[in-house]
Amino acid sequence: MHSLTLDRAPRGLRQRVTAFLIIAFIATMAAGTLTVTAPAQQAFGASVTPKATIIVGPSGKSTSEYLAEGRLFANQAEAAGMRVQRVFHPYATWNRVLDATRGANLVVYFGHGNGWPSPYAPYQERTKNGFGLNSFGGSSAYSHTYYGGSAIRDKLRLADNAVVILYRSCYSAGNAEVGMPIPSSGTAIQRVDNYAAAFLKRRVGASVVMAFWTKQWVDLPKRLMQPGRTMDDVFRTRSSKPGWRTSGWIGTNDFYATSDRIRGARLHLDRHPDGGYSRSISGDLRMTTNEWLGQ
Repeated sequence: MHSLTLDRAPRGLRQRVTAFLIIAFIATMAAGTLTVTAPAQQAFGASVTPKATIIVGPSGKSTSEYLAEGRLFANQAEAAGMRVQRVFHPYATWNRVLDATRGANLVVYFGHGNGWPSPYAPYQERTKNGFGLNSFGGSSAYSHTYYGGSAIRDKLRLADNAVVILYRSCYSAGNAEVGMPIPSSGTAIQRVDNYAAAFLKRRVGASVVMAFWTKQWVDLPKRLMQPGRTMDDVFRTRSSKPGWRTSGWIGTNDFYATSDRIRGARLHLDRHPDGGYSRSISGDLRMTTNEWLGQ
């Protein structure tokens, strides 16, 4: 038997085969199955493709702003070489979050925060220290359901050594809510420690929780994809807009503390002189970016 090469095939067959190849290429692109290695990905090696899940919950009048910031973070993560899943309002429901975060190396949450200590006693973790999400698909930006630390511990299952970033969530970084007074250092430490504790539980998978109360002009995905850095190094990244008051590493009144909730965990609070507690990191601060990716 003789093989039929394309250059010797009848003209009509060549045209049909060429058309088929073009259609197949377009279909592959549309399906997202064509793999391109980003420059940052090459720093670790072509086989490393961390999974990032970006969540934007309903946040009242701030929802459109958080959606824009969530899209920016997702785009940065893709540019850094990550495989990104977006779970955005109005479809950021608990079940969708559970599915999208399973095995994730990075989880970023934009939305309401409900922590402790706060004016809203009593302390419990049915609603505190977790996510504020859509009650059902298509629900209003002005209503939400809290899934607190108890639900996080029971149901959330991330990759080993995952990083969680709580973005714009009240209480998670130390400060309370807009308009409330700056807390004492002891209260700020309790809030940071309590909010991070469920995510740092061994069966959940996270080794580090970062919390930012205000917008950060920092490309965090790019920093995470740079080898040989500790998580504290990543946290101590200066803002690309230094005039933005609480953006990026401040470093003038920062301090460390030991967790009361998770054995061996450390806390690092980066206090602004007049803006208070808007930046924190908890967990294994010495974990490297290589360890984050299992290398």
